[in-house]
Amino acid sequence: MSFSYNDHEESFTNLPVYLHNIQRINPDSYTYIKIDVLDRFQLCFVVIRCVINAFLGCMLPVIFIGNVRIRGEYLNSMFVAVAMDGNKNTTPIAFGIGVANNVNSCTWFLMKLKDAIGEGREVAFITDMDDTISSYVGQVFLDAYHGYSSKSVLIYCRLRIGHSKNLDYLFFRPCKAYTTQDFQQSFSKLSDAAREVLTNIGNKKWARAYFPNIRWNVLNINIPEFLSVLSVTQRNVPIISLIDTIVQYIQQTFAESSVIGGLLSTVFTPYAEMVLHKRMQKSLGWKVAKIPPEFPSPFPSDIFRVFDLKRTCVVDLNRHTCSCGKWCSLGIACGHAISAARYTNNTELIDMVQIYYRVDVFRTAYQTRNVNVIPPAAEWEIPEPLMVILIPM
Repeated sequence: MSFSYNDHEESFTNLPVYLHNIQRINPDSYTYIKIDVLDRFQLCFVVIRCVINAFLGCMLPVIFIGNVRIRGEYLNSMFVAVAMDGNKNTTPIAFGIGVANNVNSCTWFLMKLKDAIGEGREVAFITDMDDTISSYVGQVFLDAYHGYSSKSVLIYCRLRIGHSKNLDYLFFRPCKAYTTQDFQQSFSKLSDAAREVLTNIGNKKWARAYFPNIRWNVLNINIPEFLSVLSVTQRNVPIISLIDTIVQYIQQTFAESSVIGGLLSTVFTPYAEMVLHKRMQKSLGWKVAKIPPEFPSPFPSDIFRVFDLKRTCVVDLNRHTCSCGKWCSLGIACGHAISAARYTNNTELIDMVQIYYRVDVFRTAYQTRNVNVIPPAAEWEIPEPLMVILIPM
């Protein structure tokens, strides 16, 4: 078929054909179009199947949902769901483009995202406090954890209390604390006004020490810079051109990560290797003592007391916990756990690190299936029946 990528009206008319061909070359992908009663375009939703599969099986179970403003003649809003892999790379796993950022658009996008994720995996959600979509996450994902990005909580706090000396530093001390005791010590140093604002938000929404396990230690997941820049550089671009650019970006991201995965020869991702190396070096010389079982048992005790030259923490190697909070929060053995393992002559750390940080899982995420970019319009298949889409008002 003949098609101009530069014509808005033609782009809306041919959007059903374009999305059909995304599904054709990326089998089992999700694409939907929302129209009004006059058949005018309102919003579209796109998920590439291999991308959502990579998230469901190989990435941290945390999704950031945000909105990027598009300043175009017809399109004004882009919704993005972003996930993070075990190397701290961020990847868009779903996106929607529409004419407005309102309650109908937000809930529709979230409902489609819920369908794409399915019911098989518990997922935590993070949003910015001031984002419109933040108000509707709990209405769609009824039982899921929903928290806020730490940077948006800080901005909100600034707006509520005005200028305050050293607020950034004093905020991030309790925000990044791993234990409730450390949190309380740092939190007490904030001003009365700041403490009141933050308490009203709810600690589990922004403070690491109160995060449920499903959020891990994730304070923020940033929207990839490419998409933020795209909202400025691609102003007034027809919708098919805009979607095509995003799909090409996702394809390139997967291709580059696939190459990186093929070159890695370590057990863990570079990020996890860096964390482990630092913790192994720092923990050299720490004092370890085995805690005898409370009751006689034929099984060896896996509980240890570790003194790190500042304080003593209790490690349970069997349960993968440490009273410092870092092992549980990040999913990578803390220095205390590494010291305890070293004390038992265990040099294998693979069972002390969550699978998301393993190179074989990283490779599976990006090498199982490719993201296929849609072919030229001349090679498009035209679906029957063809949905009628009119240009929005």
